[in-house]
Amino acid sequence: MSWKADTEAALMIVKGKDGPPSLDEAARQLDVAVEDLDPDFGVVAIDPDRGLYSVRVDASKLGRGFEEGQGPFSDPDISPMR
Repeated sequence: MSWKADTEAALMIVKGKDGPPSLDEAARQLDVAVEDLDPDFGVVAIDPDRGLYSVRVDASKLGRGFEEGQGPFSDPDISPMR
């Protein structure tokens, strides 16, 4: 699957030990294929001092059993105020 703009997405928290994890490592942590992550969103720092990062995932590919606080979190469309 290639990422599509209309894909229902969720934000998930992943961990990095010495900086942000790669998309491959983030996919392994979430037990999804790397194709299920949005490459344009990438890996975004949430709290790098604690090794916490966020990735955007195809919500339909997520399973269950995530750690408390890991997600999934909603991913609303955000645009500038007018």
